[in-house]
Amino acid sequence: MDYITSDQHFFHKNICGEDGFVSTRKHFKNVEEMNEYIISSYNSVVKSGDNVINLGDLCINAKPVELFNVLKRLNGTMEIVKGNHDSSRLLKYLEKHNYEYNGKPKFTIITMGKTVKREGIVYYLTHYPQGLGEYRKNIRNLCGHIHEEVARESNILNVGVDSPEISNLGIPFGAPIDLNVAMDLVTDKWESWKEKVSRHD
Repeated sequence: MDYITSDQHFFHKNICGEDGFVSTRKHFKNVEEMNEYIISSYNSVVKSGDNVINLGDLCINAKPVELFNVLKRLNGTMEIVKGNHDSSRLLKYLEKHNYEYNGKPKFTIITMGKTVKREGIVYYLTHYPQGLGEYRKNIRNLCGHIHEEVARESNILNVGVDSPEISNLGIPFGAPIDLNVAMDLVTDKWESWKEKVSRHD
């Protein structure tokens, strides 16, 4: 099964705790508690045969070996789209220390983004939200980066772990979302917008 997620921000001390700038993480006492919670949530959903598309910002202020040791604990293989906080040094370390996992590379690094086609619709999987134009009926975007914000355009869905657009699905905080569910959600969002627009034309 394919999953999608973004913005774990492992080891990011300023994102969690009482003074943290993201409200979904204020209840964590420290970065160690946050890291362990996300790892546990992730593995409660993802099994060893699954693949996860991670849209970036894996960590902040971590040594490459520290992140590598965390990612080794996560189930499944991982396709990593480079986020603004993912340094080239970090990604090169993962590539250099990549290993076989269930007959496949544990990590696949994707610099800019990935496209997936389903039922005549092209889904752009990127770290940043893309302004693709709401009136283009066959284009969607799944993104991260914006944390607790709802993606403003109707054909964009924020799939990051802090996203309010996926918080009511009953999945644990920190767990990825089924890729097909994410595609359905952004299509439902666009269809709802299109209906409102057509009523006002």
